[in-house]
Amino acid sequence: MTSVNWSEVQTLNFTAIALVRDAAREDLAAACCRFGLSKDVLQRISTLTHTDVLSLIAHVGEEPLFVPRGDLTNLLSAHPTVLPVLATMPKRHVGHTATTN
Repeated sequence: MTSVNWSEVQTLNFTAIALVRDAAREDLAAACCRFGLSKDVLQRISTLTHTDVLSLIAHVGEEPLFVPRGDLTNLLSAHPTVLPVLATMPKRHVGHTATTN
């Protein structure tokens, strides 16, 4: 058996891609909502074999495939009772501007 010494970034990438792939294989629509990824991207990820995932991780190297949310600082400092609301706000308001009449 061969031992692989992955960095923390590579381990995170592998875990994330494997989880997203499995979720997309199980229910594509739910995975789109859960992970905020397009149907096309999830369809591609769902076709990856274990070897494909390992190759992707090895060749991407130290670049994270999934980056933290832009509002992570706000979420970390918020009271736990308001986290559900704050966590969904960027999804609802991305690209929208308020208008007044």
